[in-house]
Amino acid sequence: MASPADRSGGPGAIDGEVRTVAPTQKPRTDVELMAAVAAREPAAQREVLDRLGGRVRKLTGLLCRERADADDAAQLALMAILKSADGFRVATSLERWAERITVRTTLRQSRRERDRRSLLERWLTPNRPPWGESASAEPLGLDTLLERLSADRRRTFVLHHALGYTVEEIAELSGAPVGTVKDRLVSARRELRAMLERDARRGAR
Repeated sequence: MASPADRSGGPGAIDGEVRTVAPTQKPRTDVELMAAVAAREPAAQREVLDRLGGRVRKLTGLLCRERADADDAAQLALMAILKSADGFRVATSLERWAERITVRTTLRQSRRERDRRSLLERWLTPNRPPWGESASAEPLGLDTLLERLSADRRRTFVLHHALGYTVEEIAELSGAPVGTVKDRLVSARRELRAMLERDARRGAR
């Protein structure tokens, strides 16, 4: 004699009708995800943009002085990440791979900007007072201090101390000789230290 479960069609049945239970979909690996991006699958592209968008924008914000420049660089970097999807390999994490593309794209974009407008035009803009004309006695924040470094020294300092790149890796990314990268790093530290000391003396008055 059949049991009630047998008569009803088993656990996958409702009112005697057999229903197929869909298996749980296994999450894609990063390699599979980027292969789907390379194949121009919209859902995969959205997943990558959602996953990496905030990280990319944060990095371009560290490398660029101006918000607009950082926004432009982030957009270019995300497009470059999607276009380079077929070059992703499992030997590195997706985030680290995307980080390198972002750095290269941002540095390339910054070089174009330098060609387009001079250093004088970049700094002598309204509401940007020259050094020493601070209306506030509050201690200077790190972002403010970094803004006062030259573009090359700022990027070198951020890449090394904030992102953990070696001098050799920074040289490869920026296209500068290792000796030049070392000099920029030493000069950035010296300049930041001097600014901090000046700020401390000003606050002690």
